Amino acid sequence: MAVLVEATAILVRGSAIDEKVAGGWEAFKAALPKCNVSSDDELVSISLIEPAEVRQLAEKLASLGLGFAWGGHFEDIAFADQKRGLITQCDWLVFETVNIGIGGTPPEVAICRLANSHSHELRVPEGWRYQGSLTEQFGS
Repeated sequence: MAVLVEATAILVRGSAIDEKVAGGWEAFKAALPKCNVSSDDELVSISLIEPAEVRQLAEKLASLGLGFAWGGHFEDIAFADQKRGLITQCDWLVFETVNIGIGGTPPEVAICRLANSHSHELRVPEGWRYQGSLTEQFGS
């Protein structure tokens, strides 16, 4: 499956949440700020606008036990920009743009999926609509 990427997205491997975070998904969810989150249980996308918010949340998630270091260790956490694609190089994640209109027509959105997943079924944050979204405002 795939998750939506808007603004700057922090992407987290779902299996790492199960394996490494004490308290699992509940503890992970409790650590998240009020923001747009989409998940397909394989991958979580957390969309943030401000760079300081991205840095703060990444460090908080790393403190939960997820493998990540600013120097280039992106075992469980990675970053993507809706317009530029993957910000961090990692072999477990694929960035793409896909059309979400009827029959695969525009509009287009940015997505990420696990590298070994070929499903393009898209998960978006609860209540998300293209109209008025960051994707509509800034493009993909």
